[in-house]
Amino acid sequence: MPSLNIAILGADPQERASAAQSIGKKGTADDVGFYHTVYSGTIVSVAEPAAYPAKFQSLLQAIALSDHILVLAGQPTPQLGEIIIALDLLGRDAIFVSENDLSPFLSATSLKGAKISPSLQEAKEHILSQQASNVPGSTQIPIDHCFEVKGVGTVALGLVKRGGVKVHDTLVSYPSGTEIQVRTIQRNDVDVQSAECGDRVGLSLKGAKSEQVERGSIFAAEPMNVSNEISCELSVAKFSKTAISNGMALHVGCNLQFEPAKIECAAEIKQGSKGNAKLILQKPVAFNNGDRLLICDLNAKGLRAIAGAKPL
Repeated sequence: MPSLNIAILGADPQERASAAQSIGKKGTADDVGFYHTVYSGTIVSVAEPAAYPAKFQSLLQAIALSDHILVLAGQPTPQLGEIIIALDLLGRDAIFVSENDLSPFLSATSLKGAKISPSLQEAKEHILSQQASNVPGSTQIPIDHCFEVKGVGTVALGLVKRGGVKVHDTLVSYPSGTEIQVRTIQRNDVDVQSAECGDRVGLSLKGAKSEQVERGSIFAAEPMNVSNEISCELSVAKFSKTAISNGMALHVGCNLQFEPAKIECAAEIKQGSKGNAKLILQKPVAFNNGDRLLICDLNAKGLRAIAGAKPL
């Protein structure tokens, strides 16, 4: 049975939660809420950034846990602008729900050709008809929750972003480097022997306790890049209120990881421009060469997503 992973974004938490609940039954919920259903033979999981806009990283993590994105855009708000810029910098597409003309907001971004539906029902029908994810490559499973279950042991919840996983597979948890073995696998609360790309899974583990597996850990079959220093090309959003200069203290979103960092660059990188820089993070992160990172200013009074970064 294939899987489909959707993020529902927008400025209003209650509106997002209501839209998510119209698709599936509520499951795990904290700063990111999850909803699940089976639709036309496909397992559907919805991620909703419950703590956004107060907690910016919940928005990034919902995006990272999705293959397809639905944005509720009933009214123009600062948060809608922030969501559009974050998606643009991350190179992600979306479908918008709005009766308004969104071209002034989308025309200067990579989302200028995005589908816009006048009703939530039409948008849901469109997004539920999309194909499941199938990303080639060795296994990578970003983990969003990990906890202890009495009689079971350590259980991690995550999304198979690449490859697949089988019972008894041995993987490494990055960035910590801890080796773990998969004891059992559940998909949609059913025990299975294997899971494929796009499946949301619960894995019972051997070799690690829950305190060793933080949100953002990635279980991988092959070595990943792990570093607290990342040389990259920065692309500063043209709508950012500030340029990026040497010594700035910002945050970096990388998959589900979100860490404080300082910027090292030889010259100021102005809004709408690109330039090389080095990110000096407080903690090492795991990443692939092709990943897109988001540079964030959590203290900004306006746009908090201020630049995208590509590792060099």
